[in-house]
This record gives sequence, structure tokens and C-alpha cells, in this order.
Amino acid sequence: MARKRVGVLVNTIYSEYAVSFIRGVDRYCADHDCGYCLFPLEHGRNSGMYDYHCETLMSFINKGNLDGLVFATATLANNYKSDLPRLVEAIKMLPPIPKVSVGLEIEGIPAIKIDSAQPMKDIVFHLVDEHKCKNFVLIRCDANNYESLEREKRVVEALAERGLSIKPKWILNGNFIFDNAYSSMANFLKSNPGAEFDAVVCLNDSMAMGAMSCLIDRGISVPEQVKVTGFDNVFESTSGELRITTIDQRIEDFAHSAMESVCDLMDGVKVPQLKEIPAKMLVRHSCGCDNVPPEDDMDSITNLRMRYNIFRQGGNQLYMLHYFLMETQTPVPLDNLYARLHYSLCLFDIHGMVLVLYNHSVYYEKGGAEFKRPQEARVAMAFFNEKTFERPDIDFNPNVMMLPSEIREKMTGGYVIYPIYAECFQYGYIFIKMGRYERVFYQLVFELIAKEIITSIKITGEQAEKNSLKNQNVTLEQYSEKMHRLSFTDEMTGLLNRRGFYEYAKRQISAALESGRNGLVIYCDMDGLKKINDTYGHDVGDRAIKYEAQVLRSVFRSTDISGRLGGDEFAVLACDMKLKDFPRVKRAMMAECEKINSGSLEPFTLSISVGCSEFSAAKDDIEELLNSADSSQYEDKRAKKEAEKKKKLPWWKR
Repeated sequence: MARKRVGVLVNTIYSEYAVSFIRGVDRYCADHDCGYCLFPLEHGRNSGMYDYHCETLMSFINKGNLDGLVFATATLANNYKSDLPRLVEAIKMLPPIPKVSVGLEIEGIPAIKIDSAQPMKDIVFHLVDEHKCKNFVLIRCDANNYESLEREKRVVEALAERGLSIKPKWILNGNFIFDNAYSSMANFLKSNPGAEFDAVVCLNDSMAMGAMSCLIDRGISVPEQVKVTGFDNVFESTSGELRITTIDQRIEDFAHSAMESVCDLMDGVKVPQLKEIPAKMLVRHSCGCDNVPPEDDMDSITNLRMRYNIFRQGGNQLYMLHYFLMETQTPVPLDNLYARLHYSLCLFDIHGMVLVLYNHSVYYEKGGAEFKRPQEARVAMAFFNEKTFERPDIDFNPNVMMLPSEIREKMTGGYVIYPIYAECFQYGYIFIKMGRYERVFYQLVFELIAKEIITSIKITGEQAEKNSLKNQNVTLEQYSEKMHRLSFTDEMTGLLNRRGFYEYAKRQISAALESGRNGLVIYCDMDGLKKINDTYGHDVGDRAIKYEAQVLRSVFRSTDISGRLGGDEFAVLACDMKLKDFPRVKRAMMAECEKINSGSLEPFTLSISVGCSEFSAAKDDIEELLNSADSSQYEDKRAKKEAEKKKKLPWWKR
């Protein structure tokens, strides 16, 4: 009988929730000899510019690849913010295989939920009844977070039952992150000097630790002056000097129960439409209590030993990353890379890996056309223990199966699937069986491996191209011309650089005028790049520049010449375009900017000012044309600033 294989969908592999969730899945699979494939969608409020590539892995969810599905739906819902119907619709559109939802009810799909309503209220009752707290500060995630809204609702209800309430300005946003909670607490203390509050209820443990750290740094004693509570019962909440009063939502049991239900469904066993697992309030030092159950307590020696082990393990992981980076300083072709990867990954306590490469890379842009997986791929590398290393070179169609059956049968336990991508190109995907180290460590490993593989792919391609050039007896002049063209490309955006734009624009203008045609030179400049760099850093500024290039690719024709002149300054040469066409082009660019702003999670708002000049037989110098278009662009930018000023003025001064 074939081993059951379950798809497990989470929004990341390294959050505290995900680590506990995966541990529950591992425990079930170890006891029942079934395997799982972990799909980390990596698309949330902290995701990177190109993490959308992970969503393309959803196309592998079908009867041929998986026997059932488990969704960590409550955390996936955070990716969709307030648009829960879109998540529900996406889940319902998946193929008809057994499904179980964890944390969120979906019509027609069995659900496992935590019953935390009463424990959340019990924490408030405990603070009011036992500690006589009356003035509460609440630190939540944000107004669109599903889990945060549910917990906040119970806190408000519990306070109302005791005749209390929270001042609206005393409800702070911490986004479930230590640093954000610390900053929010610091801003609250600064804005409300002398505020008399005696309790801070945080809707997860990370925010509780951030709030406590801020209070202690400001000379406010916890728990003597202010009681602090959390939610989740993560490891750190039990191991610090001030252990946190919190709620244990039994995430590991959650996941174990979900796996049990989905496997029952595969066997034709009927399961309840809703199964609720009760949460548990844990009262500890952060509220001033000391009635910790013996099995939950740790003496100082055990605590110190555990901290020592954590730091030692963290040091080992950093050393191994250092070793990997040192080993991969010299890029090598794919044939040389495989053995090097095998050795390094064994050091990372990775127990299995399968690498699938497409025969040709695939361009996939966020918000663009639907991703189409190529029909030709091959298993380029595989290993399933320290001693077994294979170069299968098995060709197959990834649209039919995500792995050939002979490879899949060798995979036991759970694997994470992760795309191999760079910017807007996908090169394949990789399966990795994680070991004992931290999940965020493995996230870094995935990204480093992907970069190393892509570098090797490019080197292999360059070598093949050089060999091809030699074999075809291409002349030195032709080869030099090819290298010359490559020197015209802007590395960040893939468009022409300043030199390349000038070179090609001059040729195009000359050719157009010879045939009696005119056209436009268009100058583009981003609005507020300096502010973006100063506020969010140059990495974010670089992403904004790439988005600007994306706008040009989307709006202008393939026959137009686009280039980056430097910084955020771009230019386009559009032959056969008239001045009367320019307003339409501006509208199209504005619409594309709006599309990016509404679809991305970037902290900035993309806006581009544009100007143009028309070339003709009497006006054909590219430098003069660009200067004229730049002046026109400046007028556009000035008009925007004036309009913005008028918006801010009271209506009688406009």
C-alpha cells in the first residue's frame, strides 16, 4: 500500500506558531508512517519583493501529487488581511481531495479550532478579581488581523462584564512583533506622561515581552506596578526571568488532530464538521503570581543550561552558514556544484533533498499573466541520507506530477517545497527535509541554496554559449559585439543603462527620420525617492526603482527603447508616437502605479512624473531632446506638488 502524502499549507516555516504546528505534523507522521509536503506561501506583511513566487507552488495541489490537505487557515488569513472571502474562495477552488481547516471554519470543510474565548476572558477576570486592576492598556496586531480581532473582542467583553472599558487611545498596535510592541509602548508612555495604568494585555507573547522590556527600561516595575499578560505560550514565555502569564493554545495538538482527521477522511471515515480543542490559561510571574504547576516550572540551573544550549546551537548554525558562504565564494558550474551541496547540506542536518530544474527559465511577474509551468523538467540531484547522493537526470512533465514516482517513493517523512527563483524568473523548485535546527535558519539555507543554484545555472549557460560560439567559428568581431551589447544593460532593472540608451536611441532616431517618421522622447522621474531612502532605507528604495522599471515594461511597446539613466531617472524612445498620444500614456502609467500600490505590501506609494519632447529632422539631438523632456517632467512634478498643497489647505483658501 502506497504511503499517504498530505499537503500542509502554512504562511511561513519559522514563526513560533509554524514551528509548533510542524512539530505536531511530524509527531503524527512518525507514529503513522505517512509523509507530508510543506507549502510555505511566504506572502504576508513582512514578505519580500519576490516572495509571490511561492504562490505558484499551489498548482501542484491535485490528486496526482497529494492525498489530502491541511490548512493552517487562521495564519493564512493574515496574508489576505480583511479579504477573508478571497481566501475561502481560493481554498474551495482547489481540487476535490480531503481537506481540513485549522483555526477557521469554511463551509463544507471539516475544521479544527481552538476554544480560547473563555481563557482569554479568564485572564482579564484574573487581573481584575485577584489583582484589582482597573486601568488597562491593550496591545493588538492591527485592525484587519483575524486572530487579533477575535482575542480583542473577548478582552472587551470580559472588561464590560466587570463594568470596565479601555480608552480608545490606550489600544496600541504591535503587529505581533517584539520591536513593534516595544516602540508602541514607548510612544504611549511619551504621549501620556503620568498615565495611571496597572495592566497591559498583549494578544501574543512576543508583544508581551516587548512591552515588558520597554516598561522595565523606563523604570516601571513588572509586576509590582504593572501586570503584563500574553497569548500563545511560546518557549521564551517560559524561560525568561519574568515568565509570562499567558494562554496555551496547544498548537501542536491542533496540528496532530488535523492530520488525524484528514487521514480518516482519506480512509472514508466520517469526521465531525467542527472539533474544538480547549485552550488553557497559565498564570505566572508577569502578573505577580507564582502558582506555576511543577511540570511547567524550571529551577535556575535548568534555565541557565537551556539558555546555554540555545546559544551554543545558535553559534553552530552561524558557523555552518559561515562555512557554506566560504565554500561557495567561487561560483562553479552545476556539475561541480552538486557534490559541494551534498556535503554542505549534511552539515546543516538536512536529511534529504530533491532538486528539480526546468529546461528553460520562466518569466513570472506579480500581477501579470497567470503562471504557466513548463512541460519539461528534470530531477537534477537527489539524496536521502548522508551516504546516498544521486544524479538521476530523470526527465518528466511537472504539470502531470511534481515528482517522478521513482523519486517520490524514496521520500519518507516531511519535506518543504520551495521555488528556485531570482527576481521575476523561476528556474525550478527544491524539496528539503529539515533537521533539528531553527526554522528561520532553514529559511536562510533555502535562499542561499537558491542563489547558489541560479549562479551555477548562469555559469553553465555562459560556458555552453562560449563553446557554441567557438564551435560555430564565430568571428572575434561578432563575439566582441555580443559582449558590447551586454555592457549596455543596467544590472538592477534589466533595462538599457545610460550608455546603452544613448547608443540605441541615436540609431533609432536616425533610422526613423530617414524613413520620414517622427516620435517621442519621454523622461520619467520617481516622486519622493529621497524620502523613501531616508525613511525606509536604500534596499526599499532599490525595490521602488525596480517597480518603476516594471511600469515602463507594462506600459510601453516591445518596439520602444527603455533605459535607466541613473538613480530613479528613466527614459523611453517611442517612434511613431504623437504628442496627442502622450496624455493616454500618462494615464496608463498612473494606472499601473495604482495597480502596484494596491497589490504590494510596500510601505511607500509609487508615483512617477513624466515629460516628453518630439523628435524631428530639425530636432534630433538626443541630449537636447532629453533636456527638453526633463523640463516637461519637472512641470509635471511641480503641478503635483501644487495640487497636494491645495488639498491640505482649508476649503476657503483653495
